[in-house]
Amino acid sequence: MPEPRVIDGRGMEPPEPLELAVAELGKLAPGEELVMLLHCEPLPLYFVLDRNGYGYRSELRADGTNEIHIHKI
Repeated sequence: MPEPRVIDGRGMEPPEPLELAVAELGKLAPGEELVMLLHCEPLPLYFVLDRNGYGYRSELRADGTNEIHIHKI
């Protein structure tokens, strides 16, 4: 399995992390994963993912970072 693409949006202002994620989604190959690191729960991102057929799971790290793993369904 290839290394996941990572977008560390923890120091970014909205909507930059969402814009970067949307740009990367179209580049995902089958079996490839995009990982987002954010300090918030990205509800607009989840809407985009649900609407466009992507799967995801979110984990809350001990430091408060939301780690979202995204893949094509």
